[in-house]
Amino acid sequence: MGRRPGSRRSGPFGPEDGAAASAGTGAMAPSAARMYDHYLGGKDNYAADRDLAERALRTAPVISRLVRVNRAFLAHAAGLLADQVGLRQFLDIGCGLPGRENVGDVVRRIDPACRVAHVDNDPMVLSHARALLAVNANTKAFEADLREPGDILGHAELGRLIDFDEPVAVLLLGVLHFITDAENPYQIVDHLLKGLPPGSHVVISHAERTPELEAVSALYREAGLPFVPRSRQEMTGLFHGFEPIPPYPANLPLSRSGRHPGTSDTLPLIGYIGRKPG
Repeated sequence: MGRRPGSRRSGPFGPEDGAAASAGTGAMAPSAARMYDHYLGGKDNYAADRDLAERALRTAPVISRLVRVNRAFLAHAAGLLADQVGLRQFLDIGCGLPGRENVGDVVRRIDPACRVAHVDNDPMVLSHARALLAVNANTKAFEADLREPGDILGHAELGRLIDFDEPVAVLLLGVLHFITDAENPYQIVDHLLKGLPPGSHVVISHAERTPELEAVSALYREAGLPFVPRSRQEMTGLFHGFEPIPPYPANLPLSRSGRHPGTSDTLPLIGYIGRKPG
């Protein structure tokens, strides 16, 4: 539902959709979901995915660190919101292929009653998510498209798992840089914000524009996979309306104190955790 013909898109660090946009390219076209799996050392990928992923790594070796830090930030943010904030509902939009540790694994250690809805619009991702992530009645996977936020908020089956009258954690890890400016990521986030009750939180990670990542963007565009790294100033609009949770927004990786543990190195990946005020 909510999928426009030819609108399935993806990006290099956290797949929002796993198929190429090019019509008629078939299942063997490069897929960001499978490329992400390759970056993380997984085996759910094909030669076309590995070829483009290796070209991207040669262009921007930092991608290898970005994907791992992005995954670690997902676990950190989910754990923080379950443990310190007390949230018990998690909406993981653009969940991608399952990893070694997923949102449900993290939050269920804090409270087994936590409810997790995984959302994606890639059939392969959904198949894996339903087989490997939907381990009990409190964890399910749903087909929907981030570019249609109203369809997510109004999804009848999802709404039976996630109560949008109560605070929700919305996880947008590495997905908004898949949304082109023409598709208006700011409006998408604003729509989600308006549909959430006060006390809800949003977690965002987004690639920051650098010459290396701009070159990767060109590689992806050639393969029909849009990827739009943005400046920190451009990202500010994505965070509008939320109260930031310090030390975020900030370059990753960060310790909880906001200092970079053991190094002054930063990554071109911005992490943000914010709260919808009452």
